[in-house]
Amino acid sequence: MELFRFDEEVSVPRSELGPGVVVAPLTGDGARVGIEVLYLPAGGSIARAAVAMRQLLIVVAGSGWVSGAEGERRDVRVGRAVLWDAGEVREAGTDAGLTAICVAGELEMWAMGLTRDIVVADYDPAWPGWFEAVCRRVWPVVEDIALRIDHVGSTSVPGLAAKPIIDMDIVVAAEEGVRPVIDRLAASGYRWRGDLGVRGREAFAPARDEGLPAHQLYLVVENNRAHADHWLLRDLLREDGEARARYAALKRQNAELADRDMEFYVAAKARFVAELLTRARAARGLPAVTYWDPDVPAR
Repeated sequence: MELFRFDEEVSVPRSELGPGVVVAPLTGDGARVGIEVLYLPAGGSIARAAVAMRQLLIVVAGSGWVSGAEGERRDVRVGRAVLWDAGEVREAGTDAGLTAICVAGELEMWAMGLTRDIVVADYDPAWPGWFEAVCRRVWPVVEDIALRIDHVGSTSVPGLAAKPIIDMDIVVAAEEGVRPVIDRLAASGYRWRGDLGVRGREAFAPARDEGLPAHQLYLVVENNRAHADHWLLRDLLREDGEARARYAALKRQNAELADRDMEFYVAAKARFVAELLTRARAARGLPAVTYWDPDVPAR
């Protein structure tokens, strides 16, 4: 079972459809599907049974819970969807009532995944080489517009445990360079995912498997808030061994507690990241800013 998001934070602007219109694609081109609108009354449920084909349940009103092969329940609400693979056992229910769109058939998922295995690995000296491999693919596409590509995130910090996924920023000099880079990346096989709720940082995912290392590609204007947060955290962690050790321990702990829940994993380390960034800004004489401080449920 996998959970996905399709709310405004993971959407991209589609001005050709109308002013202020944003769209979150859930499936790719060429899907062969059947679509139903499902209404569950308060206290209602879907009986536990195997699905004959891939099935996507998209919550459009109300809230409830879903479960898959393991029988573990996960909460769902408006802006969330759940995917069951063919042959997987499906079950769902609600206390207050729920309305959902049910799509079954050949589905190519484009929505943002919320559930996946979270592996925090020891630092690998191969990671800088992974970054260079992706750069060789991306840089020729943007070299006449961008200033550079920065290696950021935990894999850019020698000695720091991390998820083995390369984070990288395409850096442009001004806002005028953002749209041309978006168009170039789209034409070269990357899918624009919007800002994912972080202003000033456009995110992209490979639209096809090219055999490259796992990576997350972002587009930023040099030294805007999103870019500064990336390099401030990277540089502090490179310089401060105690902070590296604390951060590594926290990530390992959160990976265990998260149980494949990426939202929990990210939220559970947000306060420590904010602490480090606040310290880094003060050390460089930068003005204080407010960082995300989510209410993380105990586990």
